[in-house]
Amino acid sequence: MEGNVVRRAPLSWLVGGLLLGLLQVAAVGLHKPLGVSTQFVVADSILLKKVAPDYVNAHPLISKDKYQKIGYGWMLDLGILVGAAVAALAVRRWRLRKTTVWWEANQGKSVAWRFACGFIGGVFILFGARLAHGCTSGQLASGWAQLSLAAVPFTIALFGAGMLAARLVYPRTPTIEK
Repeated sequence: MEGNVVRRAPLSWLVGGLLLGLLQVAAVGLHKPLGVSTQFVVADSILLKKVAPDYVNAHPLISKDKYQKIGYGWMLDLGILVGAAVAALAVRRWRLRKTTVWWEANQGKSVAWRFACGFIGGVFILFGARLAHGCTSGQLASGWAQLSLAAVPFTIALFGAGMLAARLVYPRTPTIEK
């Protein structure tokens, strides 16, 4: 597997997780829990209102004002993109690529297959998030920040399913930089 080397992360998973947890607790205390999937519903609702306003006005959920305007959630989503780009550039780890070391070690170098799997996975994730009226960030991070009892079994199930999925999609581990 020469050439398939994963670079060491600038922060440990523990430090990154603690920082994310503290950010979520601060968000709950200052305004409301962080979440990103609702912005897709907002975008869909705004576009749908232009095409079928009668449908949107009669709909019990997307007719509400909060689904008809760009709010703080959009700033959060844009901030995530900008923050990730700034962080990647700051630690000199960013580069444009079509696949990842993990993908190539397990699935080959087909860019079309990578994009197809990424698109299908994204559709499933977004569908599940909306079906559950929230996403994993809402239930996991926000749930723990609010000390919600429902977050405990959800977290166990999420990590269990995530580890199983990772094992199925990525059975081989590339070399990790020391």
